[in-house]
Amino acid sequence: MSLRTRLIISVILCILFPWISTYIVSNHFTKDVLEQRAATQSEDDLRMIELGIKNILDDMMYTSNYIQFDSSMRQLIKSHELIDADSSSVKQEIALNYIQISKELSGITDLLKPLYISIVFPNDFYYTNYSQIDHNPLQFKETPWFEKLDHLSFYQTYWLGAHPTYIQSEKDTYPYLITIGRKIQRANSAHSYLIISLKEKEIKKLLSQYQSERRTKFYLTNQTGEIYSSLDTNEVGTLLPYDVTHADYQIVDFEGERHLLVSYPVSYSNWRLVSLVPYKDTIGSINMVTRTTILIQGGFLVLFLIGLIILVRELTKPITRLHQVTKAIKQGDLTARIHLSGNNDVAQLGHSFNHMLDTIENMIEQIKIQEAAKRNAELDMLQAQINPHFLFNVLNAIRLKIKMEGNTDSAALIYSLSALLRMTINRNNAFIPLEEELTIVKHYVDLMNFRHQHDVELEIRVIEAAARFEVPRFFLQPIIENAIIHGSNNRNETIKIIANEQSGEYLELVVTDNGKGMDKLTLERLEEKVFQPNCQQDSSKSHHQSFNGIGVQNVYQRMKLIYGEAFQLKIDSRVDKGTTITFQIPVRKG
Repeated sequence: MSLRTRLIISVILCILFPWISTYIVSNHFTKDVLEQRAATQSEDDLRMIELGIKNILDDMMYTSNYIQFDSSMRQLIKSHELIDADSSSVKQEIALNYIQISKELSGITDLLKPLYISIVFPNDFYYTNYSQIDHNPLQFKETPWFEKLDHLSFYQTYWLGAHPTYIQSEKDTYPYLITIGRKIQRANSAHSYLIISLKEKEIKKLLSQYQSERRTKFYLTNQTGEIYSSLDTNEVGTLLPYDVTHADYQIVDFEGERHLLVSYPVSYSNWRLVSLVPYKDTIGSINMVTRTTILIQGGFLVLFLIGLIILVRELTKPITRLHQVTKAIKQGDLTARIHLSGNNDVAQLGHSFNHMLDTIENMIEQIKIQEAAKRNAELDMLQAQINPHFLFNVLNAIRLKIKMEGNTDSAALIYSLSALLRMTINRNNAFIPLEEELTIVKHYVDLMNFRHQHDVELEIRVIEAAARFEVPRFFLQPIIENAIIHGSNNRNETIKIIANEQSGEYLELVVTDNGKGMDKLTLERLEEKVFQPNCQQDSSKSHHQSFNGIGVQNVYQRMKLIYGEAFQLKIDSRVDKGTTITFQIPVRKG
């Protein structure tokens, strides 16, 4: 990825990652704290409600204990139990006893909340503080729970909970009662039973005092979740489908909405107080404020991020331009330049880069000029290094030949010499067609055969396309000279020159002689000398002065200088088999 892309990705990650992390962490911990706080508030409300319910239940328990344990009440109950149903004065005795019990209970019931008190005696007599027209207490014996009173000890109380009222005149106004029952135990006698009932509406009033605008619902239930008291009378007797005995708060679905459920135990019984608070009313609003705040921050961060990305793009534009210029230079366009304004560090880098490119381009031009001059100088040197002794000996041999024989061969020799001299003196072109170079070689072989009394045959096989291939002037002469002088084995020698054009990209030129050749060690030494770089020939130590004063090594270095690494030279030789030198000359010069 480019520097700009990496910077933009880094900016995005450095801004969005902390913001997202803050949102998640804040949302998680804030929700937990708010839920705990709401649960604590609900528990405090339930604790206050429980205190009020405890006071109500205390009144019922106080009344029950008074009737159970007060000596006067016990004496009145005992006397009521001893009334003879067959006595002629039974009605008077019952009425008198009613008056005495009512008078005795009025001292405490007048100060307490209204209670329905029923005492059922074993002789089917009973006492009530309500009209017998509304309810006959003997009907309690027909209820399923009445038999459970016989299994209680004298200090235990049976908590019946909420049930439909048995007071006929109050069914519409007070449809439900909360009742407790207990057994009044006496030694050596049948038991009496005490039933005390409280209007469920008394607890409803207490629940309504803590009702708030949050749509909170309070319930009095048993351990299974059966509702004993509620602000909605229709809910009494129904079942809450939750575990109301759970010690911690719960998040539940109630009436299609999430609620926070908190329960609290009630004294004297296994009853529970339950509160259901809508989640949105307690936590949702605050959580929504927190979420909205974070989202607003996120919006500003996005705007800031967009601005920062634009700024990064603007700041990295010079680097992008610099990259484009370097890419163009890599593709070979040395004229490409970066145009930056200002005096900042990137602009100074661009100016330095442009200056460097100008310097490199000037240096390349200078090198090209120097290389061209060097090539011309080398060609001049090659052409100027014709050995005077050779010319003298050749001319002297021709003179003697003409003097002694006077045949036509002398004319051919003189022609060859003149053609060779003419080609040497002509310095107009550093490169000539291969066919011209081969003509020079023919003249040179004719002169060498004459001078050294050799009988060297020259076989040339060159295709037409290869014949027109331009090559450096005089590059073949040292190779042919080595083949004639160093490869001679005192027998008729043949030198073959084969030239082919390969795919229009390079010329393959093979020079083969059938001379004495070289062993492997001599060949390795020759290759080491020819192919080692920057090697200068010491003419004073050479055993043989060639036609132009240079050998195979100088030919190789000259061709490398002209064609570069694309030029290849290969030497192959075997003892008594001859030597083969292969040129691969590229079409394009280095």
